[in-house]
Amino acid sequence: MYKLSIAGIGFEIASIWLLLFGHGQLTMVGGYLALHAVASVLFSLAVILMLPRRYRQPRGWVLAYLFCLNFFIPVAGLLCVVLALAIEALWPREEAEDYFDTVESPEFVTMRRREGTGFSGNRVRAQLGNISTPLDKRLNALVAIQSVPTNSSGESLRNLLADPADDVRLLAYGILDSKEKKITQHIVELRGQLVGESDDQVRAVLYRQMAELYQELIYQNLVQGDMLHYSCGQMREYATASLAINEEQPGLWFMLVRLELMTGNVEGSAKALQNAAEHGFPRARLLPYLAELSYLERDYEQVRKLFIEQGYNPSVSPNPQLHRFWRHGRRNIAGRPETPSRGLA
Repeated sequence: MYKLSIAGIGFEIASIWLLLFGHGQLTMVGGYLALHAVASVLFSLAVILMLPRRYRQPRGWVLAYLFCLNFFIPVAGLLCVVLALAIEALWPREEAEDYFDTVESPEFVTMRRREGTGFSGNRVRAQLGNISTPLDKRLNALVAIQSVPTNSSGESLRNLLADPADDVRLLAYGILDSKEKKITQHIVELRGQLVGESDDQVRAVLYRQMAELYQELIYQNLVQGDMLHYSCGQMREYATASLAINEEQPGLWFMLVRLELMTGNVEGSAKALQNAAEHGFPRARLLPYLAELSYLERDYEQVRKLFIEQGYNPSVSPNPQLHRFWRHGRRNIAGRPETPSRGLA
């Protein structure tokens, strides 16, 4: 590259000297054009060696372009090429492949490859949802998730209520029914205690326990449809009754926060959040719910401030992409602002 550049400069200087001090107009012009053409060829060969690899193809057309640029625009053409190379080196253009890479597709496994004593959550769900899996393996998987909290396994169990295999369908129904009856029986017992209880403090405790049991029915996904609406109403009623006797129960206020946000009651959730904070509930645990309330109120700037205040904590915010979306000003990869289109959950 250096040899070609030096040789090109030499020929260019010779052509300029001939143009300035040569004798005989036709000979002078012919000699100048010949020397300038050789210099342009040498400059083109030197420049193409400095170009990034992606700009060198097709090689013939690139050389032709560089030759024409140097030949028809003497000196200035070469300076423009050098300037363009400097800009490319200092501010390279970002390509799509800089952000994305190709990875192998994950392997989807519907059955265990070998026998073992443990079950992974995703594999169990795959076995339960695949009706081609042998029945005994599906039953084993169903028994394995029997002890799993229903808030994690409830959806899979309810999907099995329409399973074509009678054994699977009946076992899934039995698991859901037994868990619901256990909580319902406790509710019936507490109602019996409330009938004959006259002490206000004891009644406040019983009301709180009733609210907690209805919350458990909702949280474990054991009630659906009208029963879900009924359970929400009962939970709100008993929680309010307990707080009317003793409002110094920040945990109960927090339960109401979750209930009102789940039902979309913006006014009720705002009041519950305020009372929970006033009665000593930790603000750090309230931040995600304050952010959700701000989102429902369409105060997106406040959502962003709350996410910044919260900081990413896996124990509080399980979705790092969601946290990064709000924390960094809601900008996409191209730098354009985005409009929020989905909830926080």
